[in-house]
Amino acid sequence: MNTTVMLSNYLLKRFQILPLLAIIITDMMVIKRITSNMVIPQWKFYLAFVFIIIYLFHNRVADDKRDFDFDMEFYPDRDLQKGKISIVFLERASFIMIGIMTMIALSMGKLSLLFFLPLLFYTILAKKDFLLPDHFKIKNLFTYNLINMFQLLFLQIFIYVSILDSLALDDIVWTHILFVFILSIQVEITRKVKPDISPGNELYSDRLGMGGAIMLWYFFGLASIIISITICGLLGIGLKHILFFEALILLACFFSGLLYLKNETSVYENLFWLGLLVTYIGQNMILTYA
Repeated sequence: MNTTVMLSNYLLKRFQILPLLAIIITDMMVIKRITSNMVIPQWKFYLAFVFIIIYLFHNRVADDKRDFDFDMEFYPDRDLQKGKISIVFLERASFIMIGIMTMIALSMGKLSLLFFLPLLFYTILAKKDFLLPDHFKIKNLFTYNLINMFQLLFLQIFIYVSILDSLALDDIVWTHILFVFILSIQVEITRKVKPDISPGNELYSDRLGMGGAIMLWYFFGLASIIISITICGLLGIGLKHILFFEALILLACFFSGLLYLKNETSVYENLFWLGLLVTYIGQNMILTYA
């Protein structure tokens, strides 16, 4: 298999590049709206967008490298385990990504570089399972996943500090950082809700059951809507202008979860993912255009 096909397969199947692009583009649109009263060069937004994509790719490769033996035991049919995608090739690509991230951080200023170094160090720790004993991940799955998710919180802080070239982040910026973090957790839960018990017993639905996992998914979906409304208030957008659209998003979230719970098939799993995308992208559209 040639390099282009190998990379394309990985980006589409494992990295899920298409929905990720839609999410990140709309995230950047909201950041542009929130910072619209400031004079910021347009190139900073483009570089921030590229940095996010590259950083998440680097993280995905690091996760796959770390979990390679585990996946070989429990998920031998995956392309990486079957040799259709070379882990050596991905690692080389990941090292190139580190170089590009470093250049982006350098070009965006000293503060950007200052925040990039601990962010990179965090990814190295994550690759080493934070130096935790092997049994910790098995016994404390939710705590372990939350520790991992903090990378995305730090990433969002890095992006704002880099764009603004300042440590003075106001209330609306911190609220938006929390908003993206909450939605990122909901994305992660979406990935780990399956109707069947996984061979490795590492899904939320394995530990909580389908009902419990979807209730957790609902909690973060509702929390994101509440925070979205709060951001609208900070932007000076009246509740009457957004209530109808927020209600539609809430209904999409509710019914996609309910239908998946009642119909545990791949068709309804796709609908569940659609509910997640409507929740995430829909709220970003409200924050951008309302």
